Amino acid sequence: MLRPRHLPRPALAGATLVALLLLALGIVRLLPLVRGDQTPGGAPLAVFAEFGELADKIYSAPADDPTKRTLLATVEHAAGWGINPAATTRDGRAVFLLAPSTGGGRDTPAEVWTLDLATGQRTRIAADADLLIQPVMNRDGTILYRRSTGQRQEIARADAGNASRNAVYLEETTFGIFPIGEDADGNLIMARLSTGGTDLLRIRGGIAQAIVHASDHVARGWQIAPDGRAVAYLAPEERNGRVVYRVHVVSLPDGKARTLPETPADADQFSPLWTPEGDALAVGQDARGAPAAVTVLEGGRARTLAAPVRGFDVPLSWSDGAPYLAVRSFDGDSATNPGNETTAVIGPDGKRYAITSTGEVIFIGWVAP
Repeated sequence: MLRPRHLPRPALAGATLVALLLLALGIVRLLPLVRGDQTPGGAPLAVFAEFGELADKIYSAPADDPTKRTLLATVEHAAGWGINPAATTRDGRAVFLLAPSTGGGRDTPAEVWTLDLATGQRTRIAADADLLIQPVMNRDGTILYRRSTGQRQEIARADAGNASRNAVYLEETTFGIFPIGEDADGNLIMARLSTGGTDLLRIRGGIAQAIVHASDHVARGWQIAPDGRAVAYLAPEERNGRVVYRVHVVSLPDGKARTLPETPADADQFSPLWTPEGDALAVGQDARGAPAAVTVLEGGRARTLAAPVRGFDVPLSWSDGAPYLAVRSFDGDSATNPGNETTAVIGPDGKRYAITSTGEVIFIGWVAP
């Protein structure tokens, strides 16, 4: 099974379970990544970490030449565990969870850190996070993360400006609650896993309000739209005798499903990803029979990006304005047979720029050149 986008790296025993917990037929045309011009002032800088057994090295590099990298920071951690970053960077700052080099690990509280991508300065914000649950950076720069004591789970909001934090919601559960982001009014949006499946909830005044029952099983791949008015996610369905994950989008104000352009009906889909403007959604799909490109759902149509030579791509992160897309590229044909993995950036002209590394690449985000 494909691992989650940012799983800490202890040799990955039990990764399938963690993935579960964290976690249409039309003609499409091969088009350039974007219709507009290149990024003014040159290519944006991709920010990524190179995993090491005892420390991760964080670099920035031009999207169109990742070999010209600049070391931003070296982050020491517990043996076998890498950083677990938020899916986005904002205002030149990244957020990540860290298993402390002394006594850290899967079952001990993780630290929450911010990183200034211009200076490399790091600031510790908290030391009580659940290491395996990806943090979220909100539009206003505040941070959502989960912390637990036994069966008591809390979603906390931290302010990186003054290092203050407070519990937004808490619940006694043997399953899990997971932060997704904040809606347009600043309310916490979260997912709850239970024996009944997966529910999408809004927390208003400390009270959980149901938005939609996402699945009778495990829904995953949650992505809140940049304006906080919609959420995309993946839910399992049976198609032609096999279970595949398919993308869904719901409106947050009313919980109504949005109609999406048609895509290959039997494809197993991966990692829905909003463009920074929120006007399109990138989705990966498996490669049964031929290499599979990322599909971009935009308005009432679907368009495909340049496909890999073999295998399939899983979207990771759009650069500002969406001229570049970072992807995890697999040379196998499916989630159960992914093959070898590489990290790459797809440029506006469809050209690929591989991010090579002696260890696993952990993609973090983008910063202006």
